[in-house]
Amino acid sequence: MSQWNQVQQLEIKFLEQVDQFYDDNFPMEIRHLLAQWIEHQDWEVASNNETMATILLQNLLIQLDDQLGRVSKEKNLLLIHNLKRIRKVLQGKFHGNPMHVAVVISNCLREERRILAAANMPVQGPLEKSLQSSSVSERQRNVEHKVAAIKNSVQITEQDTKYLEDLQDEFDYRYKTIQMMESSLTIEILA
Repeated sequence: MSQWNQVQQLEIKFLEQVDQFYDDNFPMEIRHLLAQWIEHQDWEVASNNETMATILLQNLLIQLDDQLGRVSKEKNLLLIHNLKRIRKVLQGKFHGNPMHVAVVISNCLREERRILAAANMPVQGPLEKSLQSSSVSERQRNVEHKVAAIKNSVQITEQDTKYLEDLQDEFDYRYKTIQMMESSLTIEILA
């Protein structure tokens, strides 16, 4: 049975935990529609490998397009609208940083496994301690997720800054070249 099918069979208190980590970065609709495909990809490796992350992001968008085609045949207007919106958001948000989507999906899958493990523990006193520590772990993972997102943002900003510095250097070079050409042209005209 797929991990997502197991998650869907959890008690409501565990489902509420699952609901907390799906958002616009990775909507639950996508997790549901592409469950099998998502679980068969190595998001953990892709979160540290930009080439693989780029390929997985492109494949994710292709899978979404396939689902959109299937849903279009069923004429489910609401789902069609939501999938188009989600695709546009994902493409816009992660196009410049595909590793971030891999981090997000990897974290979601890891959290699902943690919740499944907690749900399958025998109901005893240690369970309460485990749920408390898992709550702390969940907060820690959320903080780590946010730190990773900030690091990615910093990395993008550094790349943008480097690009702007290169543009500035190119501009300065061209400007000085034009000034030198103008100076030599002025000297020739005066001579």
